[in-house]
Order: sequence, then C-alpha cells, then structure tokens
Amino acid sequence: MIQAAQRPARMQRLPGPRLRLGAVGVAAIMAGSLFGLSSASAPNANAAAGCRIYVASGDDVTNGKEMNDNANRYPEKLLADKIKAPGWCLFNQGKNGQTSATYITGGGMANAYNMRPDFLTIQLGEQNSTIVNLITSCFDKVKDHDFAGAMACGSAILANTTLWTNLKNNYTTFLQTTRIMASQRPQLVIAIVNYPNPYPQALDVVDEIAELCIPLIDTIPTCTIRWVQLPPALAILDQVFQKLNQTLKDSLAPFWAGPNGSRWVYVDTYPLFKDHCMTMKVKIKTKVEHPEESGAVHDHDSPEVNFGCSEEWFVEGSDGTAKPNYLLPAALGVLIEWSQTTKGMGVMPNADGHACIADAIWEADTIHPGTTPLKWLLGYGEPANSDICQ
Repeated sequence: MIQAAQRPARMQRLPGPRLRLGAVGVAAIMAGSLFGLSSASAPNANAAAGCRIYVASGDDVTNGKEMNDNANRYPEKLLADKIKAPGWCLFNQGKNGQTSATYITGGGMANAYNMRPDFLTIQLGEQNSTIVNLITSCFDKVKDHDFAGAMACGSAILANTTLWTNLKNNYTTFLQTTRIMASQRPQLVIAIVNYPNPYPQALDVVDEIAELCIPLIDTIPTCTIRWVQLPPALAILDQVFQKLNQTLKDSLAPFWAGPNGSRWVYVDTYPLFKDHCMTMKVKIKTKVEHPEESGAVHDHDSPEVNFGCSEEWFVEGSDGTAKPNYLLPAALGVLIEWSQTTKGMGVMPNADGHACIADAIWEADTIHPGTTPLKWLLGYGEPANSDICQ
C-alpha cells in the first residue's frame, strides 16, 4: 500500500484514477448543508474526490488506544489486507472517549457525511456515560478483587433504562443520516461493529478458585468466600456487554426493513473473542504466626493462577496490588503479612484483536438469504470464509 502525502484528518490513499467532483459532488455537499451536516466539508470532499472512500467512525477501539501502532488498527488492517485494490482512501476518525452523543454533536457524524463514503464502519457506545464503567470502575473492582462491588457496578448499568434508550435514540439519529447518505450514494455499505467482552467467562474460572486458595492453608476459608463471588460478577458484566450489543443490533432493525436494507450490516465480534479474553494472573502471599506452635511463622503462598485466557487479544494493563484484607482473619494463627499481585488485565484490543475485528467486518453476514458476506457488497467476489479469528 502506498500512502498519500499528508492529508487533512488522517486520510490515507491507495493509488487510483482521479475523478472530477462534478455537479453530483457539489450537490451532495450542498445537501449536507441543508441537513445541518456541513462542517468545513469542501476541503475534505475535494481531497477525497479521486478515490473510493472508507470512513471508520468510532471510539477508543477504532482509534487503537493503548496499542501505539496505527498500522495495526482494524480500519488500516482492512485497507491493507482485505480491500487491497487501488483507488481506496481511508479516513479513520476514531477518537478516544467519543460517545454516541458526541459523535452527533461534536462533528463526527458531519465529517463522515462530508467525506461522501462508499464504506462506513461505526463502533460507538462503550464510552457512553455509565456504560464506560464496564471498562473503568467495574474493571478496577475486579482487579482489586472487590467482586461484590463489580457485581453492583454491572447491575447498575444493566438496570439503567434511560441509558439504553438514549443509546438507541443516538444510533437512530446517525443511522438516519446514513440513509440520507445512501440516497446520494446507492452503493454505500454501512457496518455497525459491536463490542467483545474482555473479561473471562464465568464458568471458566471455577476450577482456578481452588487452585488459588487451597495452597494458602491458614486462609483457605476467607480466600474461598471472596473468590466464589467472581463467577457471578463476571456473569453480570457479560450480561451488560450482551445488552450493549443487542441495543446496537435493535437499532439497525428499521434500516434492514427499508430500501436496500442489506447494505446495513451488523458485525458480531462478541463470540470471536470468547477464547481470547484478557489474562488475569493472580498470586497471593501470606505469612502466619502460630502462637500454639511457640510462635512459629509459616509462609503460605499460592502459585500464579491465570483466571483469564492464555491467548489474549487485549493489551495488558498495569498490575493490581490492592492489599487483600479479605483474607483476615486466618483460620489458624495470626496473619502478619499478606499481599497479592494481579497481572495482565486489559480491556483494549491488541494487534491480534484488531486483526480479528477486520476479519469479522470483511466476512460479516448480511440479511440476504444464505451466507452473503459484506465483502460482496463492496464488489469482492471471493468465497465466504467462516474460518476466521482462530
């Protein structure tokens, strides 16, 4: 891939014949102004006039937060590894912290409109107020072994009906804008990308609880009482991710029923990441004094136990070192030293995760009967491939 010279708004371009904007392009820009979508549109439209346009709208995931490797973000991977053909330009407008509301009010939707794309991906919602707690405060509680707190955090998000209504309304707003865009560019393909759950699955952590707690000997009961709270906490957090993704899917339903409904595509990344969740390697150290043994001191440490996935697709974050006071009191003796380290937890996809998202978009099934992948809508006739993200 040959990138173009520096262009506004991180435009990347593959070589191809230049096209004249002409009357149709001018009309499209004027239409944007009429619908309140113009945001310094002319420069962007002119810069992109010589190629087919792929616009990637989104939040931290689209922007590759914590990865520091723009070439491996999924929009760039799609352009380089999947689309490949000359004559395509990419406008990655992912922004850290962008919500479904700020996409509308902060110019993201207007910029996407003004680029007059042929292909548009949208991944928004995880950064919305309160939902973002899934990967911030709820995450911190899991890392600190406050599993009851994590469960309460997830339950509060799940029960916030106003939150979900607002998310759906925002999606309806900018999906209606894509309908206007599609009326001007009938070959436009719009893909709504959902979110993977970075946490381990509840049923996958049960055996590890005994592996962690039994070696502690004198604090087995208090360790076990705390860690049996982890599976229900993970189950609640998973329900919130499923609720988020279902809300995005439900928002698409009216557009599937409309003209050319198959050009609105739902990209389901959620099942593809289940075996590639974050790592969660926990080690606990204890020192117990035994007055009944003339003050003998015993060290009882757990092995490092991974409650997460061994082949993770998430960037590892900082270690958790909150003092595990839940171990008090020891069943026998007096606990005089106790500590824990939790390593590897992270919520933002790494390069492998972004490669999977790119594959999922490319092979996403449409509402056409049978297996009709998104890539066919873009004019690529290669066979459908379900063997992705392995």
